[in-house]
Amino acid sequence: MNVSVDVPTLLRSRVLFVSGKGGVGKTSISAALGRLAAAQGRRTLVLEVDNQHPTLPVLFGRPTAYEPSEVEKNLAIANIAWAPALEDWIESIVSMRRLVRLIMKNRVVSLFLQVTPGARDLVMLWRTMELARKFDLVIVDMPASGNAVAMLTVPLTAERLFPAGPIRRCADELLAMYTRPDTRMLLVALPEEMVVNETMETYAKLGREVRGLEHPTVLLNRSSLPSFTEAERTLLRSLEAGVEPGTAAAEVLAAGRWEEALEAATGEALTRLRAVAGEVVALPALPRGEGARRIIAQLASALARAGGLRVDLRGGAS
Repeated sequence: MNVSVDVPTLLRSRVLFVSGKGGVGKTSISAALGRLAAAQGRRTLVLEVDNQHPTLPVLFGRPTAYEPSEVEKNLAIANIAWAPALEDWIESIVSMRRLVRLIMKNRVVSLFLQVTPGARDLVMLWRTMELARKFDLVIVDMPASGNAVAMLTVPLTAERLFPAGPIRRCADELLAMYTRPDTRMLLVALPEEMVVNETMETYAKLGREVRGLEHPTVLLNRSSLPSFTEAERTLLRSLEAGVEPGTAAAEVLAAGRWEEALEAATGEALTRLRAVAGEVVALPALPRGEGARRIIAQLASALARAGGLRVDLRGGAS
């Protein structure tokens, strides 16, 4: 059984890939980790990958662009777009801006890049690697689970297809980045059966198909850790028979039963996830409807508590 790293170790990463089934809160978790790392004094960048409908602007109240822009002290955000990333990659090869423009306009080159398997993903990962040279920590909000695994396997595909040349060199550099001890992966899950199933499948796929990358850490979001005693559970069951539907007492009882069910689901999810991933970071369900920035602040505080960290998260927009 593999033992996952803890929150402080995650924050000491140079590159942290974050993924999970759609809707689990991976972008919010990425943003919260970014705030927490920035509060520790690390120059941190939170990245979305070629997202046509970026979420980070909603969370931080600032627009994203290809180039990183600071949203708080030590914290920047960006959205890697294909065209400028490709231009930067070509310039890293030929080192002449005028020649880069000519290459970008060449229809043969354009067609080659479109049909080359994984060229888009390879360039996006290359851009991530380049940004990691400029920041202490780059947190990459990856696509959902299956697409994230496919993206991370692209350097291996390129290694097999290209014995030499710029694509092969890029693939080799990325595979070397995977093997670094400060390159890590975080999978975000929820205490729901389908989500846990997909998380376990993704965990296994990463181990089989992505060479060099450490086993991911698993984070269970919106969990409810045990709080009911056995006596309280017995009381809930005994009260059900004597409560009239539609009354205030019935609503209170329903809330209690809902919380009991969530606790049970959390316990089952933790048991299953720990069986494959070792220790799991568990974050509580947070109140909704308080605004995106407030939720990110609460998540960052919850992550700090989970990691036993004492940091000042008050910060402020720059």
